[in-house]
Amino acid sequence: MEEVIQFLKLKNKYYQKFFTISTKFLEETNSDHWDNLKFFVENRERLLNIIRSLDQKIARAFKESSTSEDEMNSYRETLKSLFAQKRKLGDQIVAIDLQLISKIDAMKTQTIKKLQTEVKTSHHLGSFERSSSKRRKTKDA
Repeated sequence: MEEVIQFLKLKNKYYQKFFTISTKFLEETNSDHWDNLKFFVENRERLLNIIRSLDQKIARAFKESSTSEDEMNSYRETLKSLFAQKRKLGDQIVAIDLQLISKIDAMKTQTIKKLQTEVKTSHHLGSFERSSSKRRKTKDA
């Protein structure tokens, strides 16, 4: 059971890292710095892979554990504490992710509006250029 507890502690450390990089990236987006988006996404994916790997190790270690009921009772509070910590970190990560999703949606909307404005401007310029070209041709003729 000691091995399971060590893996759970390690898993919580990776959840903490996950929360830290999410918080840092949110702070960057609050300053309108999106340069590290790719780095952020790649690091989150790596951390998720590590956490999945730890889940497998925890399951295997628990299955191989020959802990009696009395021994299990002695670990109960430690396990509750580790699961509570994981739950708290998970809630914090979800809160940060919701803020990031909101920022990404706002950025997407802003980009679409800019593109629409540029397309309208381009059409207006194209119409103006065609109109000018026709006037020049009629003057030259």
